[in-house]
Amino acid sequence: MIRFAWRQLVRRKGPAATLTVGFLVAAVSFTLLTSAATTGALEVKGTIAKNWRNAYDILVRPGRTYSPLERADGLVADDYLSGIFGGITLNQWRQVLSIPGVAIAAPVANLGYVVTSATVTIHLGSSLNADPRQIYRIRLAWAANGGSVYPGSTPYVYVSRLAHDACPDRSFGAPTTVSSPFDLLGPQDAYLTCFDRDASGEPVARVTALFPALVAAIDPVQEGRLLGLVRTIVVGRGLRPTDTLSTSHLGSVVPVVASTRTYVDETLQATIERLSPVDVPRLLREHRAYRVLSTLPGTTVARQTFSSASMYETMLRQLEGTTTPSVGQYWTAGAVGYQRGAGGSLIAEPTESSPDAVWSDAQGFGGYFSAPPGNQDVQVRDLSGRPAVLNAEGAGAAQLKVVGRFDPARLPGFSALSSLPLESYYPPRAEPADAASRAAMHGRLLLPTMNIGGYLAQPPAMLTTINAASGFTDPRFFEGADARAPISVIRVRVAGGGGPDPVSRERVRLVALAIRKATALAVDITAGSSPQAVDVRLPAGRFGLPSLLVREGWVKKGVAVVFLRAVDRKSVALFVLVLLVCGLFLLNTSFASIRARREEIGVLRCMGWTKERVFAAVLAEIALAGLVAGLLGTAVAVILTKALSLSMPPARSLLVAPVAVILAVAAGLIPARRAARSQPIDAVRPDVGGRAARRAASSIRAIAFVNIRRLPGRTLLGAGGLLIGVAALAVLLSINLAFQGALIGTLLGQFISVQARSVDYVSTGLAIALGGMSIANVLVLNVRERTPELHTLRAVGWRAGHIRRLVLLEGLAIGTLGSVSGSLLGVALAAALGEAVRQVVIAALLAATGGVAVTMIAATVPASFGARLIAPRALAEEW
Repeated sequence: MIRFAWRQLVRRKGPAATLTVGFLVAAVSFTLLTSAATTGALEVKGTIAKNWRNAYDILVRPGRTYSPLERADGLVADDYLSGIFGGITLNQWRQVLSIPGVAIAAPVANLGYVVTSATVTIHLGSSLNADPRQIYRIRLAWAANGGSVYPGSTPYVYVSRLAHDACPDRSFGAPTTVSSPFDLLGPQDAYLTCFDRDASGEPVARVTALFPALVAAIDPVQEGRLLGLVRTIVVGRGLRPTDTLSTSHLGSVVPVVASTRTYVDETLQATIERLSPVDVPRLLREHRAYRVLSTLPGTTVARQTFSSASMYETMLRQLEGTTTPSVGQYWTAGAVGYQRGAGGSLIAEPTESSPDAVWSDAQGFGGYFSAPPGNQDVQVRDLSGRPAVLNAEGAGAAQLKVVGRFDPARLPGFSALSSLPLESYYPPRAEPADAASRAAMHGRLLLPTMNIGGYLAQPPAMLTTINAASGFTDPRFFEGADARAPISVIRVRVAGGGGPDPVSRERVRLVALAIRKATALAVDITAGSSPQAVDVRLPAGRFGLPSLLVREGWVKKGVAVVFLRAVDRKSVALFVLVLLVCGLFLLNTSFASIRARREEIGVLRCMGWTKERVFAAVLAEIALAGLVAGLLGTAVAVILTKALSLSMPPARSLLVAPVAVILAVAAGLIPARRAARSQPIDAVRPDVGGRAARRAASSIRAIAFVNIRRLPGRTLLGAGGLLIGVAALAVLLSINLAFQGALIGTLLGQFISVQARSVDYVSTGLAIALGGMSIANVLVLNVRERTPELHTLRAVGWRAGHIRRLVLLEGLAIGTLGSVSGSLLGVALAAALGEAVRQVVIAALLAATGGVAVTMIAATVPASFGARLIAPRALAEEW
């Protein structure tokens, strides 16, 4: 039987070659498709493994800190830690440290904002004239983020060249009524001061600028192991475990290391006016001095601008040399609330904090603490104040002792694809998201301001130790403070939990469960998270800044795990669908081969061959064709996988031949069984029959439609290969579109989508090509069986172009049937896998269009074959 089958292959070179080429294409395609799928999965998993781990694996925080948005979408704002002030006890931190598997447990305790001051020096030398006595009015204003301008104080400066001229009294009848903390920064804060001289002898005026700074506490040992903070120290020394709170007769002394950088975007603008000549000594002795000076015209003689960085540096130098308490009150800020806006954006909700409740100070001037410039603007964070508790000596405020400075730019870098918020050191990145916002922000990033209740929070400018945090949290020092739970969050790194493999993921999960059970705190597994772009609409300010739309990199929790599941899901779906495509292609090829030999098999039945013998002969012939295709496909597969940089181990290349034989036998069972059921009468029965309705066809389109209905089984089989291919393409495209969407809008998702796209397109392209070749097989078989009919049409006047058009229309009809059905199947499958409806519909339309296009390209071969048929040869074959 094997010898007979081999002789049939050798003798019938044309049909045997067609069958063998079909099996070769199927075997190589199957190998390439599965290799492409494996390559894509390996690349994605490799990318995830490379970017899996960042600064910490688990974040522990108070349960009350979950926002509705986080619960619903798993999205966390980049500076969400800035709104957490306390909630975790020292005992709970020690419990986390003692849990087996915890390598690092680094706490952060946000303590509060302190309002420090910086003395700003305004140079007057270039503005002096020949008058021996002059008075200058200095109008101060604060500009923030390029749009808001806040009014400042208006000091008056007395300058005299007379050697024995006495300095006038500072009080000269200015109004002293203060109705809010912001009055201290307005025109009513008018005072007169004497000029000073700098080191070079140049006359200068000195004004005081307020500067809020966030203070946080860390554990030096754990922070050093997590981020190597000690390597960032550039001045002085770093924090030590032995740095604790000390006390003096003036209050508590808190050791801190200060950041060398401030990320506040707020500049001081000084406009210097020289007032008209006036008898200064006499005027200042009168009660109407302020009224006269405040209405006296002046000439602008200079403008000077002072950046936040320069004022911050001045503040640090003054703080390092201070010997008096510097903190009489501190403030805490809550989290931002959001509403959902149009197009998936968010809207930051403004809030109103009572100035009387936030800034009041019974012992302070006018009953208020001076609010930093900008705090009278719109706020989105609730503020609360903690005034100092005065002792019997009238002191009790905290004194900050700067022992060193650290540069946050020296912190270790982490992958941008899976970065986690480190707002202990950096502010969030917010860039303009539309043209109006770009114009308002002058194309720059939005940065924090001195508005403590503003949208973007400052990163802590000063760090102290957990042991010294009681200087802020102890109610003996500050009213309303609570020392029971000072820690805001704990960042945990798991021993050995370094990758996305199941063992490491399970290790991290078990540690997280143990922390939750031991502490009852909220526990998030942050390994595998990734930034996702989120657009946020900010309310318009009261001082010139319009409503802004900014784009931030929020954190999408568990993105990598979702990707791993999606990759496995895609690999399974691809394998099943590719197997179906190859199977249908081979089935179609085998049917075509058997159909072309109907007369020959009928003759064998006339000669006494049994059904079993016919079945064995046909199946053996198909299996031999598969073996030959497999041997040739081994070499072809190796060459193509190397050329396409696909992942196929050498052992897998040796499986091409066995796979080809198995696919051939599986695809040949039904055709062999169909051949075995042939009857002797098939030797003379016409090839083409059909039970289609007999009605006149008046156009080429109508004839094409009748032809594809004559043998519905063959038509459906040809369309079936394309159906599966288009369905596979629709599913893969929808998954890829999902990778670019909100799984997916993350940086990791965008990178993986770009990285995996090439191998996915190789897979889907081959799948669609197999479907097109299946239809081409059907069309070639139809042309061969209808050769007499086609020559009859030529005899009555049809030209070659008409035949070509007829075959192309038949191909278009079968291709449309397969593509439309495949796209519908793809929609159903992709929807069942949980993909978004819009993405699925787009993918289905693209896949259907691609399927029809491939079919028309494949149909050109049988169309040309039908157009080149020669009538005498066809008639000779009939006789």
